[in-house]
Amino acid sequence: MLKIAVVEDQQEVRDELCRFIRQYAAENSLQVEVLPVEDGAVIAEHYEPGYDIIFMDVEMPGLDGFGAAEKIRAVDADAVLVFVTNMAQYAIKGYEVDALDYVLKPVNYYQFCTKLSRAVQRVQRRRGGQVVLQLAGGGMQVLSTGDIYYLETHDRLLWYHTTKGEFSVRASLASAEKQLAQYHFSRCNQCYLVNLQYVKAVENDFVHVSTDHLEISRRQRAAFLTAVASYIGGVL
Repeated sequence: MLKIAVVEDQQEVRDELCRFIRQYAAENSLQVEVLPVEDGAVIAEHYEPGYDIIFMDVEMPGLDGFGAAEKIRAVDADAVLVFVTNMAQYAIKGYEVDALDYVLKPVNYYQFCTKLSRAVQRVQRRRGGQVVLQLAGGGMQVLSTGDIYYLETHDRLLWYHTTKGEFSVRASLASAEKQLAQYHFSRCNQCYLVNLQYVKAVENDFVHVSTDHLEISRRQRAAFLTAVASYIGGVL
C-alpha cells in the first residue's frame, strides 16, 4: 500500500491529480491511499512521517510548497517530494529540500504518469526486499536488503556485512550482484559490492560505508562514482 498526499489549494486541480493517481494505480495493479490536502499549512502542522509520496503545489495562500517541504523534511527524510507548478524555474529550488521531480501545470496525464512512476520506483527501492542466505556454517538467515552495508568476497566465501552482524555463504559476488541489482548496490572493486544507501563519503581512492573504508579500484571507479551520483540525484 502506498500512501500519497496531494497538497493543492485549487480544488479542481487537486481532484484531477487524485483521479490521475487512482487511474495509474488501477492500470498498474497498485494499492494506494490518496489523501487530498488543501494547503501546505495543513499538512505541515503536526506532520508525522508516514507518507510515501507527496505532490506539493508551490504557490498556496496559507503556507507555500517550499515552506511546507522544509517543515516536512525536518522530521521526514524519506517521503518522496514532487512539486507541482506552472513556473519551471521553481524546480531548481526544489533540490534544496531533496525533491525528486516537478510536474508542470496544466497537468497532462501521461506526463504525470512518468513522474509518478519514477516516484513509485524510488519508494519501492528504498523499501527493498529480502534475501535468504544458506550459511556456510549451516543454517539459514533472512535479511532485508536495507540491512546490508556491503558484501565482501575472500577465502572462497561471500561475506555479508549487515546491521545484524556478519554472515558468510558459499556463493559468488557476481550471483549476489544480479540478485541485488534493483536495490541500488554497486561494486567499488572486484571484492566489494556496496549498498549505496550507506555511502557516507568518497575520499581519494576510498569509499566510507558505515564505519568501514573500502578501496575503489581504477577499473570500477568511473562506474561506481556514476552510480553514487545517480543514487544521490534520484536517478536510481
